[in-house]
Amino acid sequence: MQIDPAALSRNDSSNTIKGTATNGPASLKSSRALISVPRLELEPVYTDLKAAIGDKWAEYKEATALFLLGQFNQNEYASRVDYFLCADPKNEHLHNNFVCALIGNLTRDLPDHGVANWVSANDKPSTASKPVSGDAAEQRLKTEVMQLPPRDRRRIKGIPERDPNEIVLTELEQSHLAKQIKLPSQVPASAGGLNKTNWELEIRKRYAQPLAAETGEFPDSESIHSRMVPICYEESLPGGAGLPCAEFMAIATETFVKEVLSAVFSRTRSNGPSGTINNMMMRKYRQQLEVEELAYTRGEIAKDAATGLLPVEAREASMRQPLGVRDLRLTLELGGGVLGHMPLIVDQIMGGYFEDELETEKQDRQENGVGEPHEHIKQAEDEMDLDEDEDGSLLDWEGGTLGDRDQLSGLLDECLSMAA
Repeated sequence: MQIDPAALSRNDSSNTIKGTATNGPASLKSSRALISVPRLELEPVYTDLKAAIGDKWAEYKEATALFLLGQFNQNEYASRVDYFLCADPKNEHLHNNFVCALIGNLTRDLPDHGVANWVSANDKPSTASKPVSGDAAEQRLKTEVMQLPPRDRRRIKGIPERDPNEIVLTELEQSHLAKQIKLPSQVPASAGGLNKTNWELEIRKRYAQPLAAETGEFPDSESIHSRMVPICYEESLPGGAGLPCAEFMAIATETFVKEVLSAVFSRTRSNGPSGTINNMMMRKYRQQLEVEELAYTRGEIAKDAATGLLPVEAREASMRQPLGVRDLRLTLELGGGVLGHMPLIVDQIMGGYFEDELETEKQDRQENGVGEPHEHIKQAEDEMDLDEDEDGSLLDWEGGTLGDRDQLSGLLDECLSMAA
């Protein structure tokens, strides 16, 4: 083998290397160029499959779209289309070609914008039409909003829109968070804030307020407010309660008491004045009331100037006893919904004494010869009670005879004489 000396010269070798280095990037760029791959033609496959399926094309199209979007699995998709695809091997073959062509086009050139011209109008995706701004529903809504007062319209406009990223809490979570007590930030006394001592003084004012049961007066808004503010301080609410809150509580308390009294009157009272909530009447009272109402209409009798009651109503009202524990207990026995949320009050009413029960029990003890405890003590101090018979002898000794009793008495006498 012979080697050409000219091929080993420096100039040729440098030129060869230079030419190779110069042509290197160009060949690298050409290898990196994207290769255009034409898309598969779907028109014949689409046309043949649609003609073979026939009336089932709408169901097939819907099931296939849901399957390709991942909303159907293979079993669900098969349950929708197998009964007409597998009935004919030709339909199954066309279906496989159509799906393979769709999947194959995913790795090829991008399709043209829009729907292919050979797709029928029924198969084109329907776009939701934008609601017309002047439809009847919107016009009616605008009319209703414009009829609102300006203050309400401004309030509605001022409501902020809910943040879509905001975490919405359930009612149970909101209730739990509302019950959590948060200690307020302690402000130093030099800055004019409340310190520990001032908080304790405000809390103590709660126990200095007299209760309505002690004063015998119905609580008004001022007394409720003076009691609510210390409670707010005790529950770590530095803002306290305003006077409107106390007024609302006073109205709620009055309404609650009226509802309880109405329930008690309606369940325990009868023969009330006409026009009241109590409709229970005895037959004799109702007949007399009708007679007097007709007489008052004719002008034969007049109502009481002070109370505005007919004579039979005034007579019945004068004989009616005031409400007591008996009435409250009867009301609770008929239905516990009146004070169902106050179990302590219910237990106190159901387990308490009646108005005259203690006096009656004391009178019975006195009639039976049982006096007060201090009377028994006084009698014991005067003389010692002995268990004797009517003749003055000791009670009969069970199991002993008269001789045994005499022997015991003699023995006691000897003991006493020896001690003397």
